[in-house]
Amino acid sequence: MLLISEFARAGNVTIRALRFYDEIGLLSPAHVVPENGYRRYSPAQFAQLHQIQTFKDMGFSLQEIRELLQRRLTPHELRSLLEERREVLKKSLREDTGRLERIEARLKGISADGSRSHLAIMLRSTPEQPVVSVREKLQNYDQVDQLFTTLERRLDPRALHDQRAAIFHHCLEGDGEIDCEAIRFLKHPVAPIRGLNVYESQRTRVAFTYHYGSEDSIGASYQAMTVWIAAQNYQLAAAKREVYWPAPENKGEASWLTEIQFPVT
Repeated sequence: MLLISEFARAGNVTIRALRFYDEIGLLSPAHVVPENGYRRYSPAQFAQLHQIQTFKDMGFSLQEIRELLQRRLTPHELRSLLEERREVLKKSLREDTGRLERIEARLKGISADGSRSHLAIMLRSTPEQPVVSVREKLQNYDQVDQLFTTLERRLDPRALHDQRAAIFHHCLEGDGEIDCEAIRFLKHPVAPIRGLNVYESQRTRVAFTYHYGSEDSIGASYQAMTVWIAAQNYQLAAAKREVYWPAPENKGEASWLTEIQFPVT
């Protein structure tokens, strides 16, 4: 039998932690001397201590660890548990990475004297989402609304989210052509529709900002986005996008909200 100090030293844990594990019923000593209350540990208990340390390192709470040890998991159950924990940690890592990128973006948008640009430009990843779209060549941007009308005539409105979106694969008004893909986001996947594109949009890293007001003044927002992306040493990775958020009724053009997205690397 080992003294608590010997067991702590060999197991790379503090005496205080061992006493606490005993108090909460996580790891009790093999024997307690009645006369003085001294704790004695068996070398066989190193295996249980190692389990506790391993689960702690994976981010499990002591309460969770106690429940896991009481269940006496089979190898198959342990594997399933660790796979589930892996996915939780991956999701947390993605969220924390996104937060860090947004903080970095905001910091870069604030100059040394504390001033900041008019637009708040940030980074995030767009989610995977079922969509339906139609893509055509247009002569001017006013025809984008007609493209949405063509698309929505063939869709059940109950399957649609409120937002619209457009991907501009090629932007050249006047003598050139505007290659535009009008998109509606779906609440759930639907069967293929002849003449329309039904697919799952991919997760994409974008720099984005919000433009308030009519399309007449959106050019300044695009210019600010372009300057910001160049200043941060990013590169455009795919076609630029716009997401149109529904405006309150009878509020006029000043309430229009457009999310401008630049896919970046």
